Amino acid sequence: MNDTRRQTTVLKVLLAVGFLAFVGALALAYSRPATGYEISIYRSTPTGFWVGSVIAGIIGLTVAFAPPTPRRLRGLALTLVTAVAMSVFALPLVRSYFFYGAGDSMTHLGWAQGLSSEALGAFGFIYPAVHMMSLFLSDLSGFELTYTLQFVPLVVFPLVSIVSTMLCVQYLTDSKWAVPIGLAAGLLLLPINHLSIHLMAHPSSQAILFLPFVLYLVFRFVNDPSDRFAFATPIGIALAVTCVATVFIHPQEAMSLIVLLGTIAAVQFGYKRFRPTDRIAQHRPLYAHTILTFLVFASWVPQHERPVGRILYVIQQFRQVGATAGAEQTETQASSLVALGGSIDELFVKLFLVTLIISILAAVLMAANLFGKLSDRTPGRTALMTYLTAGLVPLGGLFVVVFVADQGDHYFRFMGFMMVPVTILGAVAISKLATRLEANVSRSTVATGLVVMFTVMVAMQGLAMHPSPYYYQSNNQVTESSMEGYSVAFEHRDEETTFIAPRGGPERYVQVYYGRPTAEQVDFPLDGVRGEVFNTNLSTAYDADRYIGIREANYESEVGLYNGLRYTDEGFRSLETESNTYRVQDNGGFQLYLIRNEA
Repeated sequence: MNDTRRQTTVLKVLLAVGFLAFVGALALAYSRPATGYEISIYRSTPTGFWVGSVIAGIIGLTVAFAPPTPRRLRGLALTLVTAVAMSVFALPLVRSYFFYGAGDSMTHLGWAQGLSSEALGAFGFIYPAVHMMSLFLSDLSGFELTYTLQFVPLVVFPLVSIVSTMLCVQYLTDSKWAVPIGLAAGLLLLPINHLSIHLMAHPSSQAILFLPFVLYLVFRFVNDPSDRFAFATPIGIALAVTCVATVFIHPQEAMSLIVLLGTIAAVQFGYKRFRPTDRIAQHRPLYAHTILTFLVFASWVPQHERPVGRILYVIQQFRQVGATAGAEQTETQASSLVALGGSIDELFVKLFLVTLIISILAAVLMAANLFGKLSDRTPGRTALMTYLTAGLVPLGGLFVVVFVADQGDHYFRFMGFMMVPVTILGAVAISKLATRLEANVSRSTVATGLVVMFTVMVAMQGLAMHPSPYYYQSNNQVTESSMEGYSVAFEHRDEETTFIAPRGGPERYVQVYYGRPTAEQVDFPLDGVRGEVFNTNLSTAYDADRYIGIREANYESEVGLYNGLRYTDEGFRSLETESNTYRVQDNGGFQLYLIRNEA
């Protein structure tokens, strides 16, 4: 047996072990479904799952980068690595969560419920695509909507993003490292910044994860040799469909896409006008697709009050607020973080260190391209890098405008959008660096370095993929007991008695119970309760009766994770000891109390 056959045999054995480890890990996690609220999905998932996933992931990366690896084995290795990453992304599904996403995702579940009950039409609200897709899968498969509205954001869009990122990187460089590096970079899911872009039902996040696919079609279209009309070729039609689809996934990200396409079109026009012999001047122009996307956006958005009001408000705030925007909120959050024993520096390392590294590599590549330092052997590829570089400039300007306008954390959405081209360019930079290193060191050494680097990066990103105490956040799990508890409470409530709850009131549960359109029409008094009231004088603070709902998640988060920073253990215990507070409902994961005004 020669060395090549021996190595191939070893790689096959490794892959067999890797797939067995992965299947065993997945089966173990699936066999231990969540039985209640889990403050950390990482800690609650069996250790065997993590051991098997780590083994399978390292083996997959090793085989994918091993020189030389037959194409079929490399394909299997990349499949294994992707499957491991997807199992971590989809852990809420693997662990049989009732629903995942206790904030905005619950509102989107309410919208989907409205579509399901036909209380709302598909054109009745601003971003119906994700909801319609989930509803279609529910009708097709027979799974509950609470399942399919997890499946779409946890599986479908991340998978599209990963594969498309790999294809984009492969298209931008002729390096033999492009495919494994592109896939590994895609697995990082750098656009998920945990501040405004999330791995749960959140159309803005889904639109951003859809962007790599749009960019891949852009690359294919501009290099299409056909001279037919833009919408008369298969690739032109596919690009048009995806651009229009982005409008219905989320208009804000469609606006960013229009800016990106418009910038590329402007660059093409400039080169055709002033440098007609350059490669960019030979590309098919994106004029038609830019105009089409803008027209759909401009005709769709004005039909809905919310985005129009938001745009006008951003402009007004930008003119009035100034550079101190968000300072007070940031200071408050930093103080809370310090009180919990953390720091801004620690949080940055956990959430953004990998992002920073990839961004620096992308910046170096963009600078090298702009100054003509890249190889002239691939002018078509460097032209595509020029497009992405130019597109980041106006997007960065939008980031600054929204930041100064003090629009909460919406500027992180622009950051998430920009991280898509940055990830692609960063992966291209790593591919080119790896190719250059081969001139000085062996390919095996380069492969080992890449495996170690991406193992560390993927692990760091994976640890922060779901909210957990790792970065001082509670799990976004929504338990069936909390949903059933609120449903029973709403069905039997006194309609004149206000519902309250720690932090915000139970508005999200109202939206799911009635469906979002109906919930907006129901006279349902509800409110949040501040920590100082909850901890000291809840029983005497109101001049009328109040219901207060306590989910298992409330106690675990406020006392177990935040150590009573806002809501203390004594405050929760007082619900059982105050003479005018009565527990009227309890299903083990949800308690409803009635606070009587006995004055």
